[in-house]
Amino acid sequence: MAELLGALLIGVAGGIAGGLLGLGGGTLYVPALVLLLGVAQRSAQGLSLIAIVPTAISATITNARAGYVDAPAVRWVTPLALLAAAAGGALAGVIDEALLTRLFGTLLVFVSGRLLLAEWREARAR
Repeated sequence: MAELLGALLIGVAGGIAGGLLGLGGGTLYVPALVLLLGVAQRSAQGLSLIAIVPTAISATITNARAGYVDAPAVRWVTPLALLAAAAGGALAGVIDEALLTRLFGTLLVFVSGRLLLAEWREARAR
């Protein structure tokens, strides 16, 4: 029962984060599934990708209605993203799971640091 409640809360938090911040819920889903529910990294990534589909559709519709979707950019970004995702998924299946976890964590730290640094610089410039 506690595991089900944890999974439901992770889903709600990921959905809110995806819609509010525009980030893939995987930024939240994967660490939460691994750290809180003990799901293996590869399984957490697969589950995250499935969970992201309906939340991404919902958030995309909301953002498109508000005029925040750049249609010309979508035309050239999407095909390349689909190809890269297929290649990345295949690669994730053959990389050692511990290495995959370290790569994922490193990416989160790097992106977080870059966002914080950019915001800090912008705040100083004001």
